Amino acid sequence: MFQLLARLIVFLVIISVIRRVVKIAISFWAGLSEPKVRPSDFQNTPPSGGPNHMSLVQDPVCGTYVATETSLKKIVKGKVLHFCSEACKDKYSG
Repeated sequence: MFQLLARLIVFLVIISVIRRVVKIAISFWAGLSEPKVRPSDFQNTPPSGGPNHMSLVQDPVCGTYVATETSLKKIVKGKVLHFCSEACKDKYSG
């Protein structure tokens, strides 16, 4: 009787170890296929300028940086404002 109980406990321990190893292997392989993204990768900062650099301005509604050449423009109190989308342009109340 004691031998049967001991074998059952050993069997359960082995199954637990195998499940843990498989879980670690799956998370390891999943980590290799997906790139790690840090919150700092999405900071809302404009890129540094260079000789062929476009002029960027910040959208006053959402804070996205947009190129002045391709942005949607709206003149408010004599000042040209640049927007990234029609939704931001319509949402602006200034």
